[in-house]
Amino acid sequence: MEWLWLFCIIQTAMAVARSGPRIVGGKETSIAQVPYLVYLRQGGFFLCGGSLLSPTVVLSAAHCVYGAQPEDYTVHAGASRLDQASPVVRGVASFHLSPSYSSTNFDMDVALLQLRESVPLSAGSVATIAACRMPPDSNAYARISGWGVTRENNREPAVQVRTAMVRMLPGAECRLSYAGVAKISDSMICASVRGLRDSCSGDSGGPLVYRGQVCGIVSWGFGCARLAYPGVYTSVASVRVRSFIERTLQEIGS
Repeated sequence: MEWLWLFCIIQTAMAVARSGPRIVGGKETSIAQVPYLVYLRQGGFFLCGGSLLSPTVVLSAAHCVYGAQPEDYTVHAGASRLDQASPVVRGVASFHLSPSYSSTNFDMDVALLQLRESVPLSAGSVATIAACRMPPDSNAYARISGWGVTRENNREPAVQVRTAMVRMLPGAECRLSYAGVAKISDSMICASVRGLRDSCSGDSGGPLVYRGQVCGIVSWGFGCARLAYPGVYTSVASVRVRSFIERTLQEIGS
């Protein structure tokens, strides 16, 4: 998980955000298996992942868009590969970030992107996904997917979308993993298969899916697939995050 993380770590003196490419220890898949998954480009360059909550709204990480301008972004849906033209490309009308978002410790690392035009839903390649109302069970397995780097020291994103199953860590285990080095807030959850499977740079903003719902947003971590440090995700079902998502969707009428 050294994607956007490492980049932000250098900027904030913390090894935290992941905004590069990845999925360490996973396998190649197709968008037909994860049709809710989209990716973001800024100025034409691949940046982060996201989840299609509705035909006009994408759920992603705040650190993927913080300080940037919506007109510089495009959202790409229905694509399995980064080296091929996406069948659906949409401009971004506006960003919606929580006022509580912290760019230093990644608390409330959640953003909603309102698209300029709706995305046509199509069987097998583009679909919406519901946001979690209940957090995943501890020790259950959830799916991550994206185009992030496949090894911690890699620099280039994966060309083909990849996926992996990771274990949801109990809260106490999550907090203990980062004790003394970083704070795990109530807006965060941890997941990984230590030393084997994890999200990484470029996977930022992408979904952690459990029982057909997006329950986590790839956020930050120390390195990728390290034994000591699991990946940290924004908890979609946490009270503050869920309230922000629901309130924002009502405000923008989606």
